[in-house]
Amino acid sequence: MSSQHPWGSLLQRWVWVLFWAVAVWGPTAAWAQDLILEKSFWTDTTGNASFEQASSASFTPYKGVLSKGFSRDVQWVRLKIDGVEPGVTDKMVLRIRPVFLDHITLFDPLEQVPGRASRITGDRTPFEATEFESLNHAFVIPAHQAPRHVWLRLSTSSTQLMHVEALSQREMLREEHTLWLAYSALLAVLFSCLLWVFISWLQDRDPVNGVFVMRQSVLLVYTACYLGYHRILFDGLLSAQHQDLFYSWALLLSTTLTFVFEYRLLHEYAISRWGRYVLRTGLSVSLLVLVLMLVGRSDWALPLNTLLVGLGMLSLLVISVFIRPNAPAEALALGRYLLPRWAIVAYYGLAVTLLAVSIMPSLGLIQGALISIYGVLLYGLLSGLVMTSLLIVRSRQMERLRREQANHLFLSREQLAIETRRRQDQSQLLNMLMHELKTPLAVIDLALKDRAATDKAQNYVSRAIDNMKSILNRCVQTDRLVERPFEAQMQRFDLARQLQLWVQDNPQAEKQIALQVVAAAPVETDLQCVQIIASNLIENALKYGDLQQPVELTLQPQPHADGRVGWILHVCNAPGAAGLPDVDKVFAKYYRSAAAQRQSGTGLGLFLSHNLAQQIGAELRYQPTDTHICFELWLPT
Repeated sequence: MSSQHPWGSLLQRWVWVLFWAVAVWGPTAAWAQDLILEKSFWTDTTGNASFEQASSASFTPYKGVLSKGFSRDVQWVRLKIDGVEPGVTDKMVLRIRPVFLDHITLFDPLEQVPGRASRITGDRTPFEATEFESLNHAFVIPAHQAPRHVWLRLSTSSTQLMHVEALSQREMLREEHTLWLAYSALLAVLFSCLLWVFISWLQDRDPVNGVFVMRQSVLLVYTACYLGYHRILFDGLLSAQHQDLFYSWALLLSTTLTFVFEYRLLHEYAISRWGRYVLRTGLSVSLLVLVLMLVGRSDWALPLNTLLVGLGMLSLLVISVFIRPNAPAEALALGRYLLPRWAIVAYYGLAVTLLAVSIMPSLGLIQGALISIYGVLLYGLLSGLVMTSLLIVRSRQMERLRREQANHLFLSREQLAIETRRRQDQSQLLNMLMHELKTPLAVIDLALKDRAATDKAQNYVSRAIDNMKSILNRCVQTDRLVERPFEAQMQRFDLARQLQLWVQDNPQAEKQIALQVVAAAPVETDLQCVQIIASNLIENALKYGDLQQPVELTLQPQPHADGRVGWILHVCNAPGAAGLPDVDKVFAKYYRSAAAQRQSGTGLGLFLSHNLAQQIGAELRYQPTDTHICFELWLPT
């Protein structure tokens, strides 16, 4: 994942949101000219009033959208329609929204003919019977030169929320085309939200994303029904009554899944006991609404569902405000990423604001406007986009956490492997020390008990002590190389001169070594490291080689295979009783051939020399011949 702050991309998404909001809702700011001059309503509490009784009743003027809430009463709406000049148009269309209204009956004095059936529309009317093919309900009425009144009778089990417009046929067609484009864009955005989170769910199988996908799927179906698409898609397949039932179930299921999602989202946070009680209550009420709908009490289920959405979202906003600040840190410790509290509060604040403009008019609490008709769609659009953005950020952060945990686990395993190898090395070292120091100590003990040969005993003691010092020095040098950061101390010196001094300091080496060096061999490297390497090679040749044959020590100039100028030191000896070392194990830690076990040693000399050569930019190679054991040390100048 990029190291960019996870919330940096949200600004770009919100620009995208605003673009689509303008694309979807922008056309509402440029509606065609509405020819309705006045609107008024009268409530028929009996539900049996005739047109003659209604036309003579006292109507109450209103503006915008009729908002009478959930009621069993029948609403009569009187519309005063402006006159149209001759030749402009001979027909007008009454467009009625929203689409979930059950029965709307038209009474037009210009067409009142005795014995003629009333003209009815609504979601209980088959789509094929509509007078004007539209996603919304419509009546085609004759135009008139003078202003006149028409009446609409509204009877519905849903909320009595109705917006009516009178448009010319040409303007109606233009408006319908615009709405089709806007509705298509809205559904495309909702489907994009669903697709984004579904792809994330396929990758991480996060339960929160999974529930959101289900919720968004049902919300997409509900939105399509709210816009009227189900009446077209199911025309001829389902009766109008079954289409209305399908719409009601889509509404209730979207509410239930919304509360399931919100419960699953907030369940990961450290919220108070009363907050969890409110969440469970919301889930229980949503299930009760489904039961009421299942037993046929839609007149109870629909208003209770609307009330649940309003109060439920307001409760979720209050719960989010009281989320404990330390909850995200606790979740991180468990390998989860929790969205910050401010993001959750902002999401629920937006949801409550958008739903208020739709739910309050739907309950008849305030006068509605055109935005009240589309408030629930605006909520679905913006809340879906916001939550999609938050869930994508959440998924990416959780993926980052999973990678970090995997890295920590890998490092822990590597550290465990290193510690295991270290313990094994320590065990091998202790076994080797106990084995190798046993003989020198036995010699010292025997020499101290032998009082008769004091000089000879003293030589045994000195030799045993030297062997012990050599063993311990090798162990200390190897431990420093492995455990501490190596820092080469570079200096200029003459390698040929140093080799002569090192040989002269060892009387035994001086007698057995055949030294062939150039007059001068200037190098710039770590003198102590070169001394350790050379000493180990010479000691091994003297110790394990044939005592009857000389050790050949040769220094001469030789370029490296990559073209660098340098010197090469050859240390060759005829094999002794220990035989030839294994080519594959000669530089391995603690390696000693079976025949070499008869002599004291650590198996660390060549391992140490090989690693020191790499640290100072040199190269130590084992190049045996048919008759000799040969080591080559190449050093850069």
